[in-house]
Amino acid sequence: MSANESRHGDMAQTLTDKLTATPEGMRLYQQERAILEFTELLCEIMEEQNVTRSELARRLGKTKGYITQLLDGRANMTVRTMSDVLVALGRALHFQDGPLSATVQAAPLWPIREGLAWGATAAWPEQPLRIPAAEPVRKGMVA
Repeated sequence: MSANESRHGDMAQTLTDKLTATPEGMRLYQQERAILEFTELLCEIMEEQNVTRSELARRLGKTKGYITQLLDGRANMTVRTMSDVLVALGRALHFQDGPLSATVQAAPLWPIREGLAWGATAAWPEQPLRIPAAEPVRKGMVA
């Protein structure tokens, strides 16, 4: 590990620590983490199935703009909405909890497929995905 990577890792850990140091910060952090996990999962499933936003919108009886809002985190999804979207993709929604400490890491980006059951189950991988700060993170949205 280079000195630059170490420095960025330390900065990321410090920022994460600061964000999650209070109950309110932890609450907001967990909301954003859950949104990221679910939207990344949707993008992966859509990509695997070659389903476009337009096609998903058609299946749900919604607009393409609505699907875009779901995928970029702007829409406040209910459990019903998450279930409906997954059913439209031939999947089922399952929940699994985990300790807060398992979700708070230097790089709060979790590999979606690693540790997931095939049925679109949210799960806790043992190791977080560590992305060096210099590399961009891309969301795999399908047009």
